[in-house]
Amino acid sequence: MNYRTPLIAAFFFLVLGTSGCKPSGELAALGDQSCNQAITISEVQGDRNRSPLVGETLNVGGVITLLQGSEGLFMQSREADDNPATSEGLYIQSTALAGTLKPGDWVAVQGTVSELGEGDDTLTALTDISAWQACSSNLPLPIRELKLPVGQRDLEALEAMNLEWDEPLVLTDVYRQSQGDLRLSRDSVLPIPTEVARPGPDARRQLAINRRSSIQARLDESAQLALPAGASLLSGSGVLGHDGRGLRLMLRDDLNSLEPRMYRNAPPADGDIRIAAFNLHNYFNGNGRGAGFPTPRGAQTAAEFQQQRSRLSAAIAEIKPQVLAVMELENDGFGPYSAAADFILDTESATNSDWLAVFPGNPENPDEGIGTDAITVGLFYDEAAVELAGRARLLEVEPFGISSRVPLAQAFRDKRSGEVFTVIVNHLKSKGSCPDTGRNSDLRDGQGCWNQARTQAAKALARWARQLADATSRGRVLVVGDMNAYRMEDPIATLVNAGFSDLTAPSGPRPSYTFFYRGEAGTLDYAFATPELMPYVTATRVLNINSPWPPGMELPQPWLRSSDHDPVIVDLGFISN
Repeated sequence: MNYRTPLIAAFFFLVLGTSGCKPSGELAALGDQSCNQAITISEVQGDRNRSPLVGETLNVGGVITLLQGSEGLFMQSREADDNPATSEGLYIQSTALAGTLKPGDWVAVQGTVSELGEGDDTLTALTDISAWQACSSNLPLPIRELKLPVGQRDLEALEAMNLEWDEPLVLTDVYRQSQGDLRLSRDSVLPIPTEVARPGPDARRQLAINRRSSIQARLDESAQLALPAGASLLSGSGVLGHDGRGLRLMLRDDLNSLEPRMYRNAPPADGDIRIAAFNLHNYFNGNGRGAGFPTPRGAQTAAEFQQQRSRLSAAIAEIKPQVLAVMELENDGFGPYSAAADFILDTESATNSDWLAVFPGNPENPDEGIGTDAITVGLFYDEAAVELAGRARLLEVEPFGISSRVPLAQAFRDKRSGEVFTVIVNHLKSKGSCPDTGRNSDLRDGQGCWNQARTQAAKALARWARQLADATSRGRVLVVGDMNAYRMEDPIATLVNAGFSDLTAPSGPRPSYTFFYRGEAGTLDYAFATPELMPYVTATRVLNINSPWPPGMELPQPWLRSSDHDPVIVDLGFISN
């Protein structure tokens, strides 16, 4: 297998220019005696971040463990020394040798000790190769066991070494899997620190645990495995190399993988009403007539939009909802060419039923949106299952409208039982575009920026939901949406402390999450119920059909990766009660 990594080649070229590149062609021979006179790799590496022998021209010996495209190769000492703080692997930068040698060859190489990169994050290498000698071939590859957790100094002691593991490692970052980038962790996917720990010192401790419990990896992108986060790599091997950004385990294609069970979603029980909350990942339909692409936040081409809506339709068909609460819908009103109109067509195609949108504006101005943001929330319903019970309502006071999106509320009547319930959909301020100062800046406690704005919004949302509960539906209110806050953060605590039940809270051994960020999983999308609604909640589930799967790859089901967030599903049963 050819492990060509253009990032490494580009990085080394930028660091060394052309001075570190030996022209292709025949190199001088060192002589047979050089095989037993070569300095050991551990002496070259030393026990610090940088080699103590930088700049010296040396004869170094070892066994070739991995070819790195046509730019160079890795070698490792035949036998380990007794110092665990020193690496026994070394990168050899030579196009001539890369085209000549193969794994298992024992060679002596003469060159200059260099550090490729800047600062402490460098790769110790032998460059300006002037001579070499073949000593033997077809030797077994020297190998070291990889065990997590490992600290940064532990990784430095394993730099350029051939490693293997035979205890399962778990894929925890697959976002750039199509380019071969992965992150492996011990035991399970890594949690966002504030998903499991309170902001502040506890979250910082969890972040340190995450870093020690994982390792970046790279697999040749031609492998195209399309494995989801949570998949177990039962065994495998690779060399701890460098891709210009940091140490990476350069994986071989001998991976023994086990995918997590692909579970299907059960339909709602007979008579239940299913509400699904779904972040649509910027559903923009251009001008609604097949043109108007690229859009400001969504699809770049008409073909890309068709692919997006096809996946969404497949996901809706799998979920089988009667009410859909959505986020990241293009905010261009409810006219015949709006994104809402196209979304209704997608939903009707998926469910073979007639759907309507909750319209909170002036009937004479259907192009009027909700709030002023480029994206908005929306409520859609199957008119065979439910009907409107009163008018739609908006919360258009600060902090909504400028920071967080304007929430939308609607009371529905279950047509079979006649019972009324209210759904509120919201989308709080994201953690991006941070101010430099003030309470909304990033306070380094794990909650990111705009935490104060989200917390204020959660307080206002709780008050408003309670008012609507008493006025519209005998206290029965379901609050759903993207809170842009993880489970232990202030906005979620605000809603729980106000008396709302978090229906997405994990209740068993399975972790609960709806989103991955840089290889860590957390919950951004929630369903909160008032105490009066709780007796009617028959089932709640987060359907992990999106966030664990890599984008830009062919996936085993059409309903996978229809968004970057996972949908939240709540079933309400009024007839049995």
